[in-house]
Amino acid sequence: MKSKIIIHPILFAIFPVIMLYLNNIHFVSFSETLLPLAIIIGIIIPLWFVLKLILKDSVKSALITSLILVICFSYGYSYLMMDDLTINGFDVGKHRYLVIPFLAVFITGVFYLIKTNKRLNVANTVTNVASLTIVIITLVNIGAYSLENSFSINFEDESSVGLEYIKNEKELPDIFFIILDAYPGAASLKTTSNYDNSEFIDGLSERGFFVQKESYSNYAQSFISIPSVLNMKYLNYLTEQIGDSRDQTIPYEIADNNRVMNFLKSQGYAIASFDSGWGMTRDVKAAELQLCGDNQLFNSNFLIMLVKASALNPVYVKIFESSHIELKLCVFDELSKVQNRSDKPIFVFAHMMLPHPPFIFDADGGIRSVDNLDLSLEIKDNNSRNAHLEQLKFVNKKMTQVVDQLLNSENPPVIIITSDHGTAFLFDGNLANWDSPTNEMIKERMNNIMFVYLPSNKTDIFYEDMTLVNVFRVLFNYYFETDFEILDDKIFFSRDGSYDFIDVTDILRNG
Repeated sequence: MKSKIIIHPILFAIFPVIMLYLNNIHFVSFSETLLPLAIIIGIIIPLWFVLKLILKDSVKSALITSLILVICFSYGYSYLMMDDLTINGFDVGKHRYLVIPFLAVFITGVFYLIKTNKRLNVANTVTNVASLTIVIITLVNIGAYSLENSFSINFEDESSVGLEYIKNEKELPDIFFIILDAYPGAASLKTTSNYDNSEFIDGLSERGFFVQKESYSNYAQSFISIPSVLNMKYLNYLTEQIGDSRDQTIPYEIADNNRVMNFLKSQGYAIASFDSGWGMTRDVKAAELQLCGDNQLFNSNFLIMLVKASALNPVYVKIFESSHIELKLCVFDELSKVQNRSDKPIFVFAHMMLPHPPFIFDADGGIRSVDNLDLSLEIKDNNSRNAHLEQLKFVNKKMTQVVDQLLNSENPPVIIITSDHGTAFLFDGNLANWDSPTNEMIKERMNNIMFVYLPSNKTDIFYEDMTLVNVFRVLFNYYFETDFEILDDKIFFSRDGSYDFIDVTDILRNG
C-alpha cells in the first residue's frame, strides 16, 4: 500500500518556489510565494490528471509529471549558471546548446516510462522520499532563518511623534513625493556618461523649483533610504539591532508604518501610493488609495525570478515585458489625475523604478529590445550606459510633462522630485569594489537629485546641503507650524543588504 502513495509531483511543484524564497528570504515576503505556488500546482494537477487518463497508470503519470518539473526548473538554473560562460573563447552558455542534453534526457525518460512493463513502485517510493527530503530540508532552513532573524521593533517612536499637533485650519496644499530610483546627480552623470543634464534641471529651476545643486542621499541602498526619508530620521540604530543579518523585514515594516503618512493623515490628508513593482513600495499599508496595481500578478518580481529560473527562461521577457511597460506608463499617466480622486488634501507617493534597469525605453519613449528584466545595477559596458542615458532622457521628458500638468492644475501642489541614491557604473559589478570603494565610486553612488516646488514660491526655507532626512521636517514646520528639529545632514555608504553604515559626509563635502 505504501508504494501506491504518490506525493512527489506536488512536492516537486512546491520545491522550486520555496527554494527561490529561501535564496531571497532577506527581502522577499513569504506572502509573495502563495500566488506562484497556486499557479504551479494549478497547472501540475490537471496535467497529472490528463496523463493518468491517457496512460491509465497513476504511477507512470506521476513520474512523468515529476520529470517535467525537474527538467523545467533544473534547465532554468543551469542556464543562469552557464550564462556568459566561455570555454576557449567558445560561448557555451546559449539556449541552443543547453537545450540538447535536457531535451534528450526528457525524451528518453518519458519514452522509457511509457514503454516499460516493469512495476515502478520502487521508483515511486524513492521519488517520494527524495522530494519529501528536499522540501523538508528547505522548510527547516526557512524556519531556522526566521528564528535567527526574528527582530522586533517598537513602532511607537516611528509613528506617534509629531502627531499631537493641533490641526492647522488654513488651506493645505496637495503634496506629491516622487522618487526616481537610481537617478544620478548632475556631477555623477557627467562623470560616468559625459552627459550634461542642465536642460532638465534648468527647466525645473525656471518653473520655480528649489534645486539642490550638489545633492547626496543619506543612504546608498533603497531599502534603507526610502524608509529613512518617510520617517524623517536616520536608521543607523538598526546596525545594533539587526547586526550582520541581511534581513530587510524591519525596514519594510518601518516604511509601511511611516511617520510622514501617519502625520499627514492626522492633518486630514488622503494618502495615495503607486505600485512600484518593487517589494517595499508595491503596496504601502499606510496608503488608502493604491494606484496602478491592477496587474500585480505579472509585475511581481518574485514571479519573474521564478519564471526566469525555469525552462521558460528564453521567453520570460516576452511574458512580462508588456506588464512592466504598462506599469511605468500608468504612473506617468495617473500622476496628473490623482488630485481628482479625493475631496481632501492628498499626499501622493510615487516610487518609480526609473531610470533604474531594465532599460526598456529610448529617449522618445520607444520600446527597446532587452535580454532580461533584472533589477540590477551591475552595468559593465558602454552599450548599457547608453541605454541608461536614453531611458533617463525619456524620464526627463515625461517628468517635465507631469510637472507642467500639475503646475497648470487648479490647485498646484507641493512637488518633491528626488532619487533614493545614484548609479553604480564605476563599481563594474564587482563585489570587491563595494567592500573597498574609491572616493569616486562613493560619490557616484550617493550623488542623487533633489528638486522641490512650493505653490507659495517660498523656496528659501530650504538650504544648501539639505538631505532627504530633513525635507519633510522643513516642509512640515513651514506648513503645519510644527517644531521638528533639523538634523545634521549626514551621508552613509553601505553595500547592498548591509547595515554596516560608513559615514562619508566629510569625504563628499570636503574631499
